[in-house]
Amino acid sequence: MNSTQFITEAHEYSKGKVCGKCKEHLPLSEYHKKTRAKDGLQYKCKSCQKEYDDNMCPFKKWFSASPRKSEAKVRGTEFTIEPTDIPGVKIREVITTSRKSYESKDRKYVSWEAVEYPKVCPVLGIELDWGKNGRQPNSPSLDRIDPTKGYIPGNVMMISDLANSMKNNATPEQLNQFSRYHLFGDNK
Repeated sequence: MNSTQFITEAHEYSKGKVCGKCKEHLPLSEYHKKTRAKDGLQYKCKSCQKEYDDNMCPFKKWFSASPRKSEAKVRGTEFTIEPTDIPGVKIREVITTSRKSYESKDRKYVSWEAVEYPKVCPVLGIELDWGKNGRQPNSPSLDRIDPTKGYIPGNVMMISDLANSMKNNATPEQLNQFSRYHLFGDNK
């Protein structure tokens, strides 16, 4: 290795940081951006973040990222549910301690993960896909049982995106007519 190459590598090493999870010194390119962070980067490297995401409870990932709450706010629809307000969901508390070097190690964070959550659409009987495969017919969808009410306890259930689309885009009479035609070839 020549001196120019050595200096270049030393300079690149100095542009790295230590991962808060695996404690490896890695180049800055190995971290996702995070504008709120002091250095503008996440505290975990990309591979540690991927491992965390892959092991995160799929229901929590879905519930936390669901745009329903912000969409409801824009439309003026009430959204007051918690995960346990959805039938079939049971959660447990998870307590973690601070991982940040500047915080006291005694600081505890209370979070949750789902122990049980719906895995099958109760309307169509198809398996719900909780993965990150984009919006698919078998993706989970939060349905308002009575569309005139908001996302409130007692008025929500988890169904497939396909079932929710069918419900939202057709009247009960149209669904009945479709079912009769499909089952009996009769559209009267």
